[in-house]
Amino acid sequence: MRLTRYRFGEFELDPGSRELWRGDERIPLPLKSLECLAYLVANRERAVGRDELISAVWGRTEVSDTVIAQTMRRARKALDDAGDRQAMVRTVSGFGYRWVAPVEVVEALPADVVIPETFVLPAQDPLQPPAPPATPTPPQLSTAPAAPASGSAVPAHKWKWAGVALVVVVALAAAAWWTLHDRTDVATKGKFDNDLVIVLPVTVEPADPEFTWVRLGAMEYAAGRLRAGALKVAPSEQTLHLSSSLMARPDQTGQREPDEATMKRLLEQSGARWMLVPQALQERGRWRVRLLAVSRQSDVQVEAQGDTPLRAMAVATDAWLRRIGRSPSLAAPSAITERLQRIDAELDAGQLQAAREQIAKAPAMQRSDARMQVREGQLEYRAGNIERAQRLFEGALAVAGQSAATRAKGLMGLGAVDLRQNRFADAQRRYTDALAALQAVGNDIDDPTLVGNAYNGRGVARIQANDVDGAIADLGMARIAMQQNGDLVSAAMVGSNIGQIESIRGHLPQAVQEFDRSDEVFRRFQVHDYLGATLAAKTGAQLRMVQSAQALQTIEEAAALAKTIEDPNLVRRIDTLHASALLSNGKIDAAEAVLRTMLAANAEDTDGVLAGLAMEIALSRGDRGEAARIASRARSSSSETDLETVLVAAQAAGSTADAEAWSSLIDSGIFETQRNQTWGAPLAKGIIERRFGSPVSALAAAARATELANREGSPNDRVRAGVLRGLLLLENGKPQAASAVLGELDAYVSVDYRVAWFAWHLYRHGNNTAVAERARLQAEALSGQRSLDTEPLL
Repeated sequence: MRLTRYRFGEFELDPGSRELWRGDERIPLPLKSLECLAYLVANRERAVGRDELISAVWGRTEVSDTVIAQTMRRARKALDDAGDRQAMVRTVSGFGYRWVAPVEVVEALPADVVIPETFVLPAQDPLQPPAPPATPTPPQLSTAPAAPASGSAVPAHKWKWAGVALVVVVALAAAAWWTLHDRTDVATKGKFDNDLVIVLPVTVEPADPEFTWVRLGAMEYAAGRLRAGALKVAPSEQTLHLSSSLMARPDQTGQREPDEATMKRLLEQSGARWMLVPQALQERGRWRVRLLAVSRQSDVQVEAQGDTPLRAMAVATDAWLRRIGRSPSLAAPSAITERLQRIDAELDAGQLQAAREQIAKAPAMQRSDARMQVREGQLEYRAGNIERAQRLFEGALAVAGQSAATRAKGLMGLGAVDLRQNRFADAQRRYTDALAALQAVGNDIDDPTLVGNAYNGRGVARIQANDVDGAIADLGMARIAMQQNGDLVSAAMVGSNIGQIESIRGHLPQAVQEFDRSDEVFRRFQVHDYLGATLAAKTGAQLRMVQSAQALQTIEEAAALAKTIEDPNLVRRIDTLHASALLSNGKIDAAEAVLRTMLAANAEDTDGVLAGLAMEIALSRGDRGEAARIASRARSSSSETDLETVLVAAQAAGSTADAEAWSSLIDSGIFETQRNQTWGAPLAKGIIERRFGSPVSALAAAARATELANREGSPNDRVRAGVLRGLLLLENGKPQAASAVLGELDAYVSVDYRVAWFAWHLYRHGNNTAVAERARLQAEALSGQRSLDTEPLL
């Protein structure tokens, strides 16, 4: 559904599709920046407080000033309203923001459709007891409480992606109840799941704010009835991500009209057998629903009507189920189902206050229902009211006769509270109890995706409790459950987490394999922030495996996505790895350009990473004086200093005083708890002793670093420790021993500049000039902008 669009100056903002246009050009802008603009424009008659904006857009309270400032900076830049101009968005000092530009509201035009009376559902009997929930939430990767159930599924990642919207309208002629069009050419060659359906958001007419909830609420309700009919339904967030990249520019009515080719691409990329494109029309107090069911061989159209949108949707979806040989199994929606659906729709849009108002309007009998208490607990958790959320979850569990699904959701809600409050053993127990509740009813559970949620939550709890093996097992079970139920994005998120754990354990090839599988899904569904994070993690693993060229290729894909990513910490991580990968490939100028961009963005350097990059660049250029000056300025760093920065500073230190300062940081033992980095401290000590201390002490430290790196380090750790040890042996008149070290590193001589340079340095001290020349050519081929006259950075 498209409610309104806003025009101001050269721009047009479409809140429904989350798009900003300048004439015929779509302006790329991160989702949160678009949502901030939409909220400010919609409330342009007043100033909007910072806390209100955070609650509306992020749906939580723990958003830093840096995040909201960068989000608004990107929004203003897109409008050419940056700096002191403030012709559109004005900063209200000490309060928040206000929209000040003139706005023209463009209303959506009602579709000129005639829907014949086909299926008619009688009015709801007010005495009819509430129907049990049809299908609760698809799995979500976050540790937030499981999303609610109300006769339909809630978007898989509502905690993360609230407010995403897609509007699709298919222009249909008046027809009888069933219209079958033969279209054998739609069949595709790709593989698809014979039981999988994707359901698009409902297009609603008229464009009345009272009906905004129908767009996603009725979509999710339809998905729930289909699941109850033994079909798999792709999670709505997954569908929205996939569809948003394929839809065309909206026409003058504000609607989207996908052609046959677009629908074919949607089916092909989704892996589904069917796609449902729903419309809803309200007239004279009645609702009519039209479903276009697009398949790979033919299309089916069905229409129905009822006194509420959900009742009309129930008749339409049940009729389609019968048409494909499935048996509808749910009763008509009850009053509480309608109420819960409206609450879900407000939560999906990030409107926490509107959701609260719906809860407050509920009759006392509905407020005491366990499903409503679980829903309210999720709302309070999302708003940051953790203690109130806990009381609500506990109240829901105390209600007699709740379903297994509702009990599991209450337990998982308490598990999320326990995780938030660092009670990891309690969290594990809650998720285990949730699994037991779900497994006790077996195949009778109305939402099998809850099992994936429970395994995922327990896996997160086990990670926090350092039970890595148990976490891997649980996350693996979560991924299987999510894949079986068509939630590919959540399954990929779990896979990315598994990759991170494997990387921490030092299982780097397995980690890269997990990242590759996840990246494929994130690219397919245009989930840019998760794709960027996973690419960054993969780059780190590749650098640790001494795969410099591959790492640069990976991180450059992530860097291209950075402008669409809201999280400043993730952008900083991507930029840092980009600079490191460039330096490892000898691209010094490009690395310096990345660093300058980070500094221009006023990036903080609490861990000394930026200072470390600056030292690396100076050392790579052979400018030891500049590197020493940076090391001297940075030596006052606190215990937050990163170990990598200490290793670089050890090579950059220009005086005994600086070396002793960095050495004391190592002696403090702050790095002993950093997993897989125990080798780093003796390596740094060996570097410092080589430059300012005793050769004997330096060799002893390098030998210790080599021993630890061989036992528990990565290939990169072994290269660094080995090259240092080899240089020390050569400097102490032990060329045979140095040659033995080179033999241990021979696998990397053709791909790593440090090893190639060491080989050339070793051979040129011998008598075989031909071998030395070959070694020089190999090192030169890997050098990039680095000079062979300068010892490489370890």
